[in-house]
Amino acid sequence: MSEPPSAICFDMDGVLVQSEDHWVSVQRDHILPTAAPDDEIPVSAVTGRNYKEVYPDLAAEYDVVVSREEFEGLFEEAGERIYGEYATLLPGAHELLADLRSAGVALALTTSAPRDWMDVIDERFDLLSRFDATISAEEIDGPGKPEPDIYERGAAELGVDPTDSWAVEDSTAGARAAVAAGMTTVGFQGDGDETDLSMVDHVASDAAQLRAVLLGE
Repeated sequence: MSEPPSAICFDMDGVLVQSEDHWVSVQRDHILPTAAPDDEIPVSAVTGRNYKEVYPDLAAEYDVVVSREEFEGLFEEAGERIYGEYATLLPGAHELLADLRSAGVALALTTSAPRDWMDVIDERFDLLSRFDATISAEEIDGPGKPEPDIYERGAAELGVDPTDSWAVEDSTAGARAAVAAGMTTVGFQGDGDETDLSMVDHVASDAAQLRAVLLGE
């Protein structure tokens, strides 16, 4: 057994909150075809990123036919439905977070999701109170993932240097952000997809493996 890290920053979607399958479906089948019906925008172009930052990049590369406001509205409508009805909590999430805190690990939630969506998840699953800090990308002065700003902010709020903190991420953009911040990064492949996580330090494929990696079991 090894000692757990002094601090961990968790991504929300695809890690603690199982929503990525729903997001992939709605982005692939509705949002992206609506935004650019004559192009095939890959879901990977938006996964893990703040949807409010994605539009300029897509408009520069694809034949986007909706306005930025309309594009964001598609995400907001989908988010309300996914988080309010379909998303589930990672099995054993509450126990994992409780055991980490009992071991003296400082915890932050660092997500690209807006605060409104975080609040919906909190109402359903009582999640936010289990963290020492909760940060939405919309609340930072700087770009979202894959840039490191949100992880630097997470470490700062926990009172540690990023190099002394771990991060748990399921997306390529999120993993790149954590690595760029200097964090030891755990790639979580709970949904079994083919996301590129080649840059991470550890990989966990399910809740049991994630627990073992983080608690040194």
